[in-house]
Amino acid sequence: MNGFRIIALLALVCCLAACASSRKLSLDTARTRILKLGLMEIEDKTLEVRKVRQIGGKHAVAEASLNMVFQLARNSRGKWDVEAVRFSDGNWVQVETLRQALDLTRDRQTRQDLSKLVQAIKDYKEVRGDYPRADSLSGLNDLLFPRHMATSIRFDAWGRPLILLRTGPEGLQILSSGADGIRGNEDDISLSP
Repeated sequence: MNGFRIIALLALVCCLAACASSRKLSLDTARTRILKLGLMEIEDKTLEVRKVRQIGGKHAVAEASLNMVFQLARNSRGKWDVEAVRFSDGNWVQVETLRQALDLTRDRQTRQDLSKLVQAIKDYKEVRGDYPRADSLSGLNDLLFPRHMATSIRFDAWGRPLILLRTGPEGLQILSSGADGIRGNEDDISLSP
């Protein structure tokens, strides 16, 4: 159940980072920006910003608590399962609907990250004349970061390690096993330079 709270807070923190200005971000400003996001109905009294940490001049991270309500139901085996979640005093959202929305977002983020890796590989080849020689994604990142890409990318948006496959002497393929975490089925995500 805490996973839903963490996911909501991570989404808020990511959006907040984009709103931070070059001056110090106060707790009140962070709280106001979060409330204005419009991602979900959040009542003023249900959001508490506990701490703001400045990261350089343009970014900040706000640690916040958000009151959430969980609806549970007994399954066919008599065990309790979370059926729906409600943020603040908003509407109930079915867990499966929330899970699907998160998977779509994670799929898009993973595709963007794979595109960045592929572009970095192409940049490397343009500078060096051939593709990077790496047997693992960790080794590939060591060759590409920081000269060819701004951040190191080692995991997909589900938090699973990306896989580097050799498809020939110079061929590379970067793979995520997708939402289900099972490699070799239709939700896999892969890109090649």
